[in-house]
Amino acid sequence: MHSDPVTVKVDAPLAEAKRVIEENAFGLLLVVSDDGKLRGFITRSSLKEVTGWEVPVGKVCFEARFGVSPTDTVEKAALILLENRLVLLPVVEEERLIGVITQSEILRALADGLGIGLEGTRLTVSVGSDDGGLHRILAVLHKNGVHLVSMAQCPKDRAQREVILRVQGIADKEALRSELEEALRSD
Repeated sequence: MHSDPVTVKVDAPLAEAKRVIEENAFGLLLVVSDDGKLRGFITRSSLKEVTGWEVPVGKVCFEARFGVSPTDTVEKAALILLENRLVLLPVVEEERLIGVITQSEILRALADGLGIGLEGTRLTVSVGSDDGGLHRILAVLHKNGVHLVSMAQCPKDRAQREVILRVQGIADKEALRSELEEALRSD
């Protein structure tokens, strides 16, 4: 989260919003009241037809309908960004803007959570929709002293799901592969 986002005050003239947007190469600028409460946003494209540059930003800004609190999860923020095609998401506490989260920050947090960039091995396995196959896979990894860095899954259909495991400490890759295949045959 960027904890000190660039903003414009609700009573600032549109000329000030335009200057801040241009100086920072923003497509969007958040609008706040004097006490830091989020009041909306203004976009670069909404300024194209402006003729009255002394009009207060608050008179023409759009309502900020989306935001998260500092206690919300990265996953929640990611879903809001994706579902609403947003480039940034305000972080609000008691109506006060305390920061913003960008798409790249979400991507970095998810990559960190998945262990992307850490040395290790990526294993992809297909398991049944019940937990039996996954439990057998994890038991094989544990038995072989393999350290699980992260696990993610995506459903293939109602009966199958693909599980992506990031692991470290594989002593014998071929032996592990054979043991995992055997464990999955019972699925």
